[in-house]
Amino acid sequence: MLDFGLTLNKNTTDYETKFLDELKPGDEITGEIIVGEFKTVPMGKREVAEFYIIITDLKNRVKWVCEFTTPYYPETDNIYGENGGVFYNLIDSLNHVVNKTPINWKENYSVNFSRFRKTVNESVSSVTVKALQSDNSDAKTVNLQVINATIITDPEIPPPISIYDLAEEDPIILMAYAGLRNKGDRITVKNITFELKGLYDDKNITKHAYQTALRELKKVKDRG
Repeated sequence: MLDFGLTLNKNTTDYETKFLDELKPGDEITGEIIVGEFKTVPMGKREVAEFYIIITDLKNRVKWVCEFTTPYYPETDNIYGENGGVFYNLIDSLNHVVNKTPINWKENYSVNFSRFRKTVNESVSSVTVKALQSDNSDAKTVNLQVINATIITDPEIPPPISIYDLAEEDPIILMAYAGLRNKGDRITVKNITFELKGLYDDKNITKHAYQTALRELKKVKDRG
């Protein structure tokens, strides 16, 4: 089996391992999804890519190992999903669930593997897939249709705080701010710091107030 180069969030060493050929049409599985690395295997005059997708069902403590074999084009790092095939149905239904594209959006899919792997592993935390009967009578496994996906969203980053925002909340910084405005100097963290130092040296503010104002100013420097 390939080295996935990934660490699951939870210890799953004692989970039961099952494979794609154990699924029957109508079965559904839900779990965390990771796409493994691929290896190339010669087939005729070209190479094919073999890779695994693991869906870890945390509730039932089962790791579903799904093996995919697709045509591979090294000049573009693309893999190919032919209409009706296992990979085609997976990528088509995943695209439908996540991006709201129509089912059978493209006749066939040419997919950059590196981008596909990175996007799934970093942006999709879990999926629910349904096993479908393959249109190919010679197929040894079912097809997989993604019917739900949980997307990882970026945490909200607080907007940058400005010196003006601080001046509205801190009367000591407001004093320094007003002093600079009255002198016509630029309102910068550096100039506010000098103004505060002058207020402290002239004993217009206490040491505690001076140090507190400097800590507040650091928020502006740290956050932009």
